[in-house]
Amino acid sequence: MKGTTYLKVKTFITDNNLIKHGDQIVAGVSGGADSVFLFLVLAGLVKEYGLSLCAVHINHGIRGEEAMEDEKFTREFVQGLGYCCKVFYKDIPKLARDLKVTEEEAGRMYRYKCFEEVRSTLGYNKIAVAHHKDDQAETMLFQLLRGSGIKGLGGMRPLNGNIIRPLLNTGRKSIEEALLSEGIEYCTDSTNASNKYARNIIRNNIIPYIAGNIQPAVTERLAGTAAQLRDIYDYIDKQAGKRYKEIVVEDNGICTADAGIIGKENIVIQREILLRMAGYIAGKRKDITSRHIDILSGLIIKDTGKRINLPYGMEAGRDYNKIWIKKKEDMPGREAGHVNNSQKEICVPGSVELEYINGEKHIILFERVAREAVSHIIEKNYCTKCFDYDRIKFMPRFRYPEDGDYMWLRTDGGKKKLSRIFIDSKIPKDKRGSIWVLAEGSHILWVPSIGRCSAYYYVTGRTKEVLRAVLCTEGEK
Repeated sequence: MKGTTYLKVKTFITDNNLIKHGDQIVAGVSGGADSVFLFLVLAGLVKEYGLSLCAVHINHGIRGEEAMEDEKFTREFVQGLGYCCKVFYKDIPKLARDLKVTEEEAGRMYRYKCFEEVRSTLGYNKIAVAHHKDDQAETMLFQLLRGSGIKGLGGMRPLNGNIIRPLLNTGRKSIEEALLSEGIEYCTDSTNASNKYARNIIRNNIIPYIAGNIQPAVTERLAGTAAQLRDIYDYIDKQAGKRYKEIVVEDNGICTADAGIIGKENIVIQREILLRMAGYIAGKRKDITSRHIDILSGLIIKDTGKRINLPYGMEAGRDYNKIWIKKKEDMPGREAGHVNNSQKEICVPGSVELEYINGEKHIILFERVAREAVSHIIEKNYCTKCFDYDRIKFMPRFRYPEDGDYMWLRTDGGKKKLSRIFIDSKIPKDKRGSIWVLAEGSHILWVPSIGRCSAYYYVTGRTKEVLRAVLCTEGEK
């Protein structure tokens, strides 16, 4: 391998200390231009760095014969260079249904599982993936649209633990031109042209539109801004880490901090401390969004007794001058058969599976969208419910009915007890305690099994963001 693009990647590897002498690297190779180029670069560095190298290819079970051809091409390409190629097959659509995540997410999870499995088995120390500058730009824009904080907007790092991304400063066009100049073939994934996936819409429609009408160098600008935001976040992270150790107490599965002390910190440090608290209790920070941190920040100025529901079964609150976050204790069910199974948290985006009293199983998909994306037809559709996201004070959860539950019948504040609504709907008394309701405290947003929603959360002309819930029977997803 030679040429200016190859030399640019070599320089990037050196500048970011991605590869050291004697490294043993597992490389993900799909057969596409980016991964083929990556493997050629790594193969070209084997002697110089004394590398050990192995490729891993994943057949996602999506494109049938085309996927089999990609597998065959990749195996022959890697083995033709004299290296080992490990191949895995997985029905990713089925895995996505089983895990109740998107096919994109299921594919990503399985790929990294395979990479790590091979790395561990061989005793290698690094995993190389072929994300490039265009991927970085798409990631930043995707994170911006989903409401991520500074960390998410910083996109992918060249070095993240044992994962390296040598192509992160190289564009897709440069990679394809480099392969063309060397006469090297590669595979083209037909699903890249499909707008079934959110990232493909960004790649195929949004970024090209911006490039053609607003900023031709959109990829460079987005990737460059992501790099700056990573530097900014690293500084904030260091400062927040120091203050976290001084302010927060981690004890027996509970994080506590003095509201007055946190309140004196800069708002940026406040938010990072709260994010760290939530991340510590959850064991991860994924799906803990800026919206959740906004809600947590409200505890700093709230009166004692405030309670908030968060993703991953967490609860936060303020008692006197103490803010705390912990895992919620299991609540006993209303009747036999519901012990330790009477609450279901929702994440946005995400999904929840419910079983109705008639035995039907349903999957409910949640997403946050702009008001403009919601039509009047969708608003009134039985299987799709829309709620004014701006009016939701803390993340609602599915649970069984409790004393004091109510719904708004009219937008002017007319309320009705949930128990009366069940009577009006002719729900047998012995079944009412087993009906799932979506609740924000005692205020019931939605009773899916009877299609009733609270008027308080209706979408109006003043609504900016919408929480959209799509009801599916099991298997429709």
